[in-house]
Amino acid sequence: MGSSLQEALHRVLAMEGVRTVALIDIASGMVVRSAGEQDASFPAAAASVADEARAARGALGPGRPAGGLDEMVAVTQSRLHLAKILRDQPGEGFLLFVDMDRARANAALASLHVGQLASAVLA
Repeated sequence: MGSSLQEALHRVLAMEGVRTVALIDIASGMVVRSAGEQDASFPAAAASVADEARAARGALGPGRPAGGLDEMVAVTQSRLHLAKILRDQPGEGFLLFVDMDRARANAALASLHVGQLASAVLA
């Protein structure tokens, strides 16, 4: 995962309102690679998003009759967080975490664009 990963992250970063984008290992919560603005709390936020993905995956139940986890969105007064699951297997997987300025981003368009760009992240 080298320069093509960084290029893919920068394409996501170029979307309107995006502050930070990161590829996160779901099992460990570690940031594999990131681009954009990061404050001191970013590693903890990344680990929390991975925790939420594991919890949501567990809540879907054995065999996942409703299908696998695809995406999670969290909205605050000033931020929009989108987590797109890229590879989802028990005990492993990756997610693309996108932190956006809520005043400048559109949740539906962000979801669409991140979905379109996601395949390039693990290519």
